[in-house]
Amino acid sequence: MRIQCFLQNLLIFLSVYFHSGASSSPSKTLLQPSDAAALLAFKSKADLNNKLGFSPKTSFAFCKWNGVQCTDSRAVRVIIEGMKLGGTFAPNSLSRLAELRVLSLQNNSLTGPIPDLSGLVNLKSLFLSHNYFSGFIPPSISTLHRLKTLDLSYNMFTGLVPVSLNSLERLYYLRLDYNRFNGSVPPLNQSTLQIFNVSHNDLNGAIPVTPTLSRFKASSFSLNPRLCGEIIHKECRPVQPFFGSSPSPQPASPALSQTAQFHGGGVALAQQNKDTQKRKKTAFIIGFSSGVFILLMSSICLIFTVKKVRQASKIEGSKSMGLDSSVTGNVEAVIRIEEENNELEEKVRRLQQGMHMQMVGKSGSLSFCAGESQVYSMDQLMTASAQLLGRGSMGTTYKAVLDSRLIVTVKRLDAGRLRGASQEVFEGHMESVGGLRHPNLVPLRAYFQGKEERLLVYDYQPNGSLSSLIHGAF
Repeated sequence: MRIQCFLQNLLIFLSVYFHSGASSSPSKTLLQPSDAAALLAFKSKADLNNKLGFSPKTSFAFCKWNGVQCTDSRAVRVIIEGMKLGGTFAPNSLSRLAELRVLSLQNNSLTGPIPDLSGLVNLKSLFLSHNYFSGFIPPSISTLHRLKTLDLSYNMFTGLVPVSLNSLERLYYLRLDYNRFNGSVPPLNQSTLQIFNVSHNDLNGAIPVTPTLSRFKASSFSLNPRLCGEIIHKECRPVQPFFGSSPSPQPASPALSQTAQFHGGGVALAQQNKDTQKRKKTAFIIGFSSGVFILLMSSICLIFTVKKVRQASKIEGSKSMGLDSSVTGNVEAVIRIEEENNELEEKVRRLQQGMHMQMVGKSGSLSFCAGESQVYSMDQLMTASAQLLGRGSMGTTYKAVLDSRLIVTVKRLDAGRLRGASQEVFEGHMESVGGLRHPNLVPLRAYFQGKEERLLVYDYQPNGSLSSLIHGAF
């Protein structure tokens, strides 16, 4: 009977799977890969002229769609550039690509605001330049903590440049030029920031003198007439008083006095007044002509200066990207630069960890993993009140409450099982494990090794063990 039911269910499943109905049928929707559904949702609102080759009929082969690159059947790069997309970036579309690393939609004609992108938890590069996006920078961008490259240049964004961009600690590349941002420049201070441009906006006020912003030239802030400060060598003038000083009274022209007329000097004085007025008219004409000429020359110089600065800004922007002089840029070049930087950062991290391990020494004291604060000592750990949590094949786990009321988990490893591991090998493993950080992993904070004792210190998790969750009552 069970075999018969199983065969019936199998036949039903196969009939649904190979059903050749319309593409909008419920069965197609249910069996469609989630990443393909997200890409099709984006196409429905952005691709009004049907330039993209995305189709529900080929959704199971979405990794072969033009502009889509996959790893393990998940979209990791979506690069759709210069496709004349003229719609909007729909909410709940590309933001569902949880494994996406690179998103580039530059050189299109997309309009409207940027949707909530908080679902792109693995995003490292975001290129949206040369479109018609408008509105504010969404707060969700500041939550993308893996983001290294952000290019929103050549759009119609307004509002303030959010201070929350400071939370992007890995940010390497930031371009916001040629928009309509107003307000002040935020005090960005990421040590990783190497490429930065906020030129051609409506920013105002003094530029914060931070170690990061001080590294950039005045061209990164150009064409913001109301910006000032030490970085661009422009003095911030004090605010003018509401009531200006009253103009000084003009001296009254000499009047023909009756006394002068009485004494016979009236004719001479009148002639003198006429000559004075003539000289004033001549001086006025000469001054006015000179002023017009100076104003005309100043205007011509200003026009040439603005054009030169604009060209220099574009050239500087292109050079700073490490690309050629084309306006569109080259995303692949930036990605290659980022990958090289990632390798360099990894080498530096390993070197720092190695130096940290050498500084800790091998005297048997408590060793904290790289980047961890030494908030307790081995003596405090040994005198803490302990509670047995469980025993396993690798050792025994305790809950320890220190004098500072800090609670940690201490795993005492079985010396017999680790007898073959040398001190150097053990340190190497601890160095690797201590550098792991993931939401589903409890980070290793510190460790101890003596002649016959090895301890691991973790954060205490009050939710019980995996065994109790699997075998406990539901």
